[in-house]
Amino acid sequence: MATLSPSEAFEPRALLFFLGIILIDSVFQLLFRYEKPLSRQKIGLTLGNPKGVKELLSHLNQDDRFIALEDDHWQAAAMEDLVEDQDLEEVEFLITDLETTGPAKGQDRIIDIAAIKLQGGIERDRFESLINPEMRISSTIHRLTGINDEMVRKAPTIETLLPDFLRFAKGGVFVAHNALFDFAFISHEVRRLNLEPLHKRIEICTFRMARKLLPDLKACGLNGLCEFYGYQMMDRHRAMPDVEATAYFLTQFLADLKERGVNTLHQLIRFQLEALSDSDVHKKIKRYKRKL
Repeated sequence: MATLSPSEAFEPRALLFFLGIILIDSVFQLLFRYEKPLSRQKIGLTLGNPKGVKELLSHLNQDDRFIALEDDHWQAAAMEDLVEDQDLEEVEFLITDLETTGPAKGQDRIIDIAAIKLQGGIERDRFESLINPEMRISSTIHRLTGINDEMVRKAPTIETLLPDFLRFAKGGVFVAHNALFDFAFISHEVRRLNLEPLHKRIEICTFRMARKLLPDLKACGLNGLCEFYGYQMMDRHRAMPDVEATAYFLTQFLADLKERGVNTLHQLIRFQLEALSDSDVHKKIKRYKRKL
């Protein structure tokens, strides 16, 4: 995929194309959670972006997570076709965290990345780096993360660093707290730079796991889990400390899940899945139409 230049991004058709590309992970999440086919029109209405989804169609054909059906319908590929099943003791979990200049994929950039490889409860390796976003870091992000422009001035750019991260990540199952943000952000940068995608295309989310395992806990963010488990964390909102905390919580969750009979990767993916019903899709479409 070609990278859009700043001037091209202001062209109306280029902007629609760009929005469509950003949507691709959201489309997969929708179809994977729904577990049935949806028409292109309903996908667009459910996600609140019919024009962006229309521009995306040609790229779904090039992504093995999607299956094209008759009458402009699409379905997520079966989990068995996307990731092999393994005993959870054998899975190499790639626990990852990002800090960015903001929340907007395609506009904001990664400034801090960290990952730990965890297998059988043992740390196998770790990866960590600041990244020069080649744009100003706002005072809001500086206050949140402690990262400023001077700290990243001599750091590698994403063009230099991301290939190294992908080599490190190869074979690992992506894990993060609020995983869709981190997974989608990295996936977007991979597509923007025309790199090979992450090998295993389904993410594990410790936030979703926490909501199911600890239903009475009102705050399932990292701060809430730290308080619940008595975990002491320094430098909150820096990538590596957040990864270390997530690795600790994942280990607790996997022990709890083993007692519930969840012993394989496919069982874990099913456990954390927040399924969408016909009623859920209908409500999302109805909310979008009310805004028009």
